[in-house]
Amino acid sequence: MKRGFFLLKPAKQTAETSSSTKVTPTTTLKSIPSNRFHDVIISFMTKFVDTNSGLLLCSIIPTDPAVMETFLEINEDKVIPQEQLEQIIDIAGCSPFLAQLLATFLNLFLLDDEYREILLMDSEFR
Repeated sequence: MKRGFFLLKPAKQTAETSSSTKVTPTTTLKSIPSNRFHDVIISFMTKFVDTNSGLLLCSIIPTDPAVMETFLEINEDKVIPQEQLEQIIDIAGCSPFLAQLLATFLNLFLLDDEYREILLMDSEFR
């Protein structure tokens, strides 16, 4: 007699699943620390200044520097410190406040859940 393999309980039927997986934002995105993107922003700005010779940053002249200072004060928890931007400031020869302002804009953009969701909107595994 042949020896066989017998199941005590029959296997459950499996439901058909879709072959594509969608990426959806979760609540964990909302807890990103404000300094999470500093290295990425500094790397981007350094590459930007290197490829554009820094002249673009030097050509931006604020009409009201007090407004820049107020903006940085309002968003002080998201400001990238000037010490981290020293290389960019040296290469571009631009105002430290201007470099800090632009870096803070980028940081605010990347930290905003709504904008991050827009960037991830079409992310899909196929």
